[in-house]
Amino acid sequence: MRTPTWFRWLAAVLLPLVAATAAVAAITPAAKKVVDHYVTATGGRASYDSMRTVTTYAHVSALGLAGTTTTYAERPNRRASYTQLGPFLIPEGVSDTTGWRVDPSGRLLMLDAKDLEDAREGAWFENMMWLTPGEGGGSVRVAATEKDGGQTYDVLEVTPPMGTSRRYWVNQKTGLIDREGTKHDQQQIDGTLSDYRNVGGRLVPFLSVERIVGMPANDLTIRVDSIVFNAPIDPARFAPPAPEANRLTWLKTPGHASLPFHYNSRHVWVKASVNGRPPADFLFDTGASITIIDSTYAAGLGLTTQGELQGQGAGAAGSARFSEIQSLRIPGDDGDGVEFAGQKVGVLSINPFLEPFFWRGCAGVIGADFISRVVTRIDYDHSRLDFYDPKTFHYDGPGKAVPFALAGNMPAVHMTLDDRYSGDFRVDVGSSSTVDLHSPFVERNELDKKVKSKKIDVIGGGFGGTFTSTLTRMTKLQLGPYTWTEPMLTFSGAKIGALASEDYAGNIGNQILERFRCTFDYERRQLWLEPGEHYAAKDRFSRSGVQLGRYGDEIKVIQVIPGSPADKAGLDQGDDVAAIDGKPALQWTPDELQRLFEDGEVGRTVTIVSPRGGKNRTLKLKLADLL
Repeated sequence: MRTPTWFRWLAAVLLPLVAATAAVAAITPAAKKVVDHYVTATGGRASYDSMRTVTTYAHVSALGLAGTTTTYAERPNRRASYTQLGPFLIPEGVSDTTGWRVDPSGRLLMLDAKDLEDAREGAWFENMMWLTPGEGGGSVRVAATEKDGGQTYDVLEVTPPMGTSRRYWVNQKTGLIDREGTKHDQQQIDGTLSDYRNVGGRLVPFLSVERIVGMPANDLTIRVDSIVFNAPIDPARFAPPAPEANRLTWLKTPGHASLPFHYNSRHVWVKASVNGRPPADFLFDTGASITIIDSTYAAGLGLTTQGELQGQGAGAAGSARFSEIQSLRIPGDDGDGVEFAGQKVGVLSINPFLEPFFWRGCAGVIGADFISRVVTRIDYDHSRLDFYDPKTFHYDGPGKAVPFALAGNMPAVHMTLDDRYSGDFRVDVGSSSTVDLHSPFVERNELDKKVKSKKIDVIGGGFGGTFTSTLTRMTKLQLGPYTWTEPMLTFSGAKIGALASEDYAGNIGNQILERFRCTFDYERRQLWLEPGEHYAAKDRFSRSGVQLGRYGDEIKVIQVIPGSPADKAGLDQGDDVAAIDGKPALQWTPDELQRLFEDGEVGRTVTIVSPRGGKNRTLKLKLADLL
């Protein structure tokens, strides 16, 4: 029964392990009968009681790629796997309360918080601790009895002392486990087990297929080559490997690079050069686990791709392929900058849904595989990015440190709303919001009912497509030592993707971050915040009620909020816009429109020329506060 933690990570410290001899039994009588049947059918109690180590060698295929994996497990709480899948080498391990992972870019990450809990959970199941005396500190019950394909199954629910429970479908006739299921955040992962063979007196499945529900392109097939029980395992297998050789080059000053960025549409844009080609516009995004290259731009670079991943973005799912680039250079002034060599990247089409919102093309997204390797300081007031070598960096500014854990590759901090709603929030420089509250958090706290402020439905976009969410205001927001009032929050309407996460309360976006000079220190897991010029500014929403998008050489209405000034003026979704206040629409920038529609004085009249039916209409839009 193997659900590889590397696969759960690729698709996306609570309790110590309790020694089996000291655990209190937590198995129901009905479950004990099912477990005894399974144990008898697969080799007998003695074979499980004598198990100390298991080494498994297998071939794997997933994402259009093939490779091999070796898994080491040692009771009670050690597990490590070394997987080569196409171009990706994915080692990971856990021993006692220490967990680690090497991400696809080659960076060693020490696990904490939810990621460490997941790794420890994986070790507990890999060592089949639920079959030891006292159920290894966990619990076992019969959740249901089901019929499927002419077979009847007792469904065991096995809950570890940490992490997420799993379900096993035990065939009443054979006593074997034919299916398994678990959740990883909001994703349901189901598996089938078959081709049971006798190894040293025990029946074990030699074929398993893992499926993420709704994402068939990510099916993982594991074909076991051999299994070895109770062979000594070198303790070094479970220890973190030595960090990789440095692949960063500082172009001017060792250990430090400073460069300008453009802050447009509340997003951080930098110029970056791939494989020595002329610099192009890239988004800078702590929320992207790997660097992304737009598929059209990648084709122009002549990049070859392989495999296919069905991934999740802000509120939807989409597909990506993989490639490798020789270099990613982010240049500064006068020869300054930094270069990262030998980077594996995702390749997908991002412009079709990003360009209408930004009114500009996007060559790609610089993600956490680069950002986490350096200390990054974002000075929103002066549009400057500074990168520092983590080994030599020392913070000496006036700001306060907010500790964070890593959610995958993404910083996650604790934050409180209205003095009563608390949770862990991922810090997302790729979001223009104040806070996007994940739909499960909204539903769990019944915020749509309890928050009485005015609410407005808005359209948002991200990797995979667009989605509708609800914008409103709450009373208070507290992040570390900093507090401010009337924050504008988004209640996510996403049903899948990152904004539907069950493990995290929400995402913090640039309408919070732009209040500070932010320093991200991944090595020390600290986010330093220094209040800036806009620290005390009130969150603002459009006073026009219209969202405009650019499609080639046309400006069109993406959304009109019912009852807003734009609605009263006669604008409808899909309308063309030719001119705004006497200036051709194409000559405006999104930031100029943001200043006009958000900061324009209440009562000001904005003139919009909108063709319809072959005639130009001149519409008068009177700005007003909507939220």
